[in-house]
Amino acid sequence: MDVWIVLIEDRHADVEARPFSSEERAAEYARVIGERSDGAQPAQLTTGMRRDGWVLYIPYGPEGDCIRVVKRTMDEVPHA
Repeated sequence: MDVWIVLIEDRHADVEARPFSSEERAAEYARVIGERSDGAQPAQLTTGMRRDGWVLYIPYGPEGDCIRVVKRTMDEVPHA
């Protein structure tokens, strides 16, 4: 089962992780939080980001703060 995680990384607070059952709902939530953060807008994803499961990346602030959505599989066992 796939899950989309919204990660809010703020250098002045703990990283917050919120799971969602669909990419659309996760992206909508991330965009709302981004707009509340000085109107931050999504940035272009690199090939490496996409390969690592990134779906959306919204940088904000001068200290590297960001909101990102990543796709993960629930209860996935890594291959040895």
